[in-house]
Amino acid sequence: MRTFICLVDGCHHYQNLTDAERKIDNAKISDDKCDNDLNTKAWHRFQGAAGKKMATKSPGAEKCGAPYPAWLNGNHPTVAEGIVKRSVCINKSGECTERSFVDIKNCTSYYVYRFYGSSACDFRYCGTD
Repeated sequence: MRTFICLVDGCHHYQNLTDAERKIDNAKISDDKCDNDLNTKAWHRFQGAAGKKMATKSPGAEKCGAPYPAWLNGNHPTVAEGIVKRSVCINKSGECTERSFVDIKNCTSYYVYRFYGSSACDFRYCGTD
């Protein structure tokens, strides 16, 4: 018997992250917001009011709608690189105090992200233009 594995292309099958509170310059805090419950098997795309991609620098403490903002620790990949794994920083005391990981794919005109789980809360991934 043959077993087939279906690989989902993140560029065509993703969940949207569109919340304006997720934006890197948002200083309004919502204690009930936390991204540790995002589907770690699904791809996600920043769109609309949340920005176009994940932030690549620290927004500072208490930004992005949560007490602990999270940002990409590194650069976004090129199309040729395919899917890459990058480190994510979670700001708990003004710096990168806790780390997680993310898979990223460049879909030519946008990026998609597959987040690894994190026990940190209340944290949110920050979006930017």
